[in-house]
Amino acid sequence: MKIWVKIFLLSLLVGISFLFVLFYFSRTEIYTQLGSYYSKNGNYSVAQDYYEKSYLLGNKNNDFREKYVNLLINSPLTIKSQERLVSIAEDGIKDTASESARYFLYNLKREIHNKYPNNYIQQGVYNRKIIHWGKVPITYSIKRSKGVSDDIINAVNDAFDSWERASSVRIRFERVSINPDITVSFSNNTVKSPKPGEKYVIAYTLPDLSSNKLNKMDLVLNLSNIDGTPFTPNQIYNTALHEIFHALGFMGHSFEKDNVMYVSQTNEVFVNDERIKISDADKLTLELFYKIRPDITNADELVYEYIPYPVIGDNADVNYAKVEEARKYITKAPKIPSGYIDLAQALINQKDYEEAKSNLQKALYLSNDDETKYMVLFNLAVVHYLDEDYDFALFYVNKAQEIKEDDELHVLKAEIYKKNSDKVQAIKEYDYLVSKNPDNIEYVINLTNLYISKRDYLKARKTLKAYINRNPKERDNPRFKSCKLLLL
Repeated sequence: MKIWVKIFLLSLLVGISFLFVLFYFSRTEIYTQLGSYYSKNGNYSVAQDYYEKSYLLGNKNNDFREKYVNLLINSPLTIKSQERLVSIAEDGIKDTASESARYFLYNLKREIHNKYPNNYIQQGVYNRKIIHWGKVPITYSIKRSKGVSDDIINAVNDAFDSWERASSVRIRFERVSINPDITVSFSNNTVKSPKPGEKYVIAYTLPDLSSNKLNKMDLVLNLSNIDGTPFTPNQIYNTALHEIFHALGFMGHSFEKDNVMYVSQTNEVFVNDERIKISDADKLTLELFYKIRPDITNADELVYEYIPYPVIGDNADVNYAKVEEARKYITKAPKIPSGYIDLAQALINQKDYEEAKSNLQKALYLSNDDETKYMVLFNLAVVHYLDEDYDFALFYVNKAQEIKEDDELHVLKAEIYKKNSDKVQAIKEYDYLVSKNPDNIEYVINLTNLYISKRDYLKARKTLKAYINRNPKERDNPRFKSCKLLLL
C-alpha cells in the first residue's frame, strides 16, 4: 500500500475518532444545557430527564452534578429521584454534590423516623434486603389437622383480621383453598422429659424465595407447650399475631415488651390468658414497612414512597442493627438456634468468618428439627466457601443434601468446584440445574461460560441456542454479550 494511502486512512481514522468524541461530549453538554433551561422555566420533570441522560453518559463535572442534586432535592421526591441521590452519594466521587446528596438523605431518614416514631423497622431486614408482598389481597390458607378445634381456627382468623384493621387498609387478607401466599399449619411437637426452664420454639415462619421473587410463606404453630399442655385459643391468637407479621415479610423483632414483635413472645407461653393488643409502634412499623419498595416481592402492583436506603440506611447501618438484634435475641433465648443463625449471617456480611462459624456450630448443637439443621449446614457451607476453605464447604453441602435436595446447594457446589478448578464437576452441577430449570438465565449463562472456558464451543452453543429458542425475546439480552458469537 502506498505511503500516501496509509496517511490518508490514518487521517480518516483520527478524524472519525475526533468526531465521535466531539459528538459524545457535545451530547452531554446539550443535555446539561437543556436540563438547565427547563429547570429555570419550572418544568422540573423534563429538566430531570435531560440531567439524567447527561449523568448516564458519564458527566462528572462538579457544577453539573451539584445542579442535578439540587434539582432532585427540590423536585417531587419520586422513587427514581431517591435512587439517583443514593447513586451520587455512594459513587465514590468526593465533591459538593455527593456531600449534598448524603446530607439530604440523612435528613430525609430523620424526617421519616419522626413521622413514624418508635418504629423498629431496621430489625425487619432479611439478609440486608426488604422482603414483602407486592399486591393485595394477600391470600392465606389454614391446614386443619387432628386436634385443631374451631376455636383454634377462629383465633388464627381473628389474628389476620387484627393486622388488616391495624394496617389502615394498606393490607388486606383473603382466605383461599388453592395456591395461598401464606400457609398456616399446626404441629404437636413436645419434649418427653423437659428440663426445668427449658424453652422451645412454639411457632416459626419460613419464606420460600427464588432469586428476587417471594413465592410463599409457611407459618407453623405448635398446639401445645413443651410438656404437652395445650395452648388456649387466646395463646394461639397471640402467637399467630406475632408470626403473621413475619409472614408479611418482617423477619426481625422488637425489644419493647408492649409490642407484638417483642422477642420473648416467640419462645415463652403467655402467663395471662388474654389477647395482646397491636401497639402504635407495631402499626407504624407495618405502615412504614409497606411503604418501602421491596427488594424481594411477588408482584409490582403496590405504589411505594421510599426505597430502602433513606429508611434503613446503608449496608453498614443495616448490618449493625442486625448484629445488635441477634445479640439481644441470644440473651433473651440462649437455647433457641435462630438467634445464633441470625448473628452468624450478620457476621458473615462483616467478613468476621471465624465468629460466624462459632455461632453456627452453637446453632447446630441446639437444632432439633431438620429444617433448622439444613439452614445451619447451608450457612456453614457458605461461610467456609467465603473463607476459601473449599473442602469444608463441600463437606457441609453434602451434609445438607442428606437432609434435603435444593437448587441452592447445587449452585453452591458448582461454585466450590469452580474455585477448586474442577470444571468437569462444576459443569455436571449446572447441567443438572439447567435440565431441571431450562428457562433460568443464571444457570444457562453459567453453564455456557463453563463450556467456553473448556473450549467446548459446540456444547456452549447448544446450551445457549436451546435457551434462546424457548425465549426468543432474550436474544438481545446484554448479559449474552460475552458469548454473542455463539448465536450467529
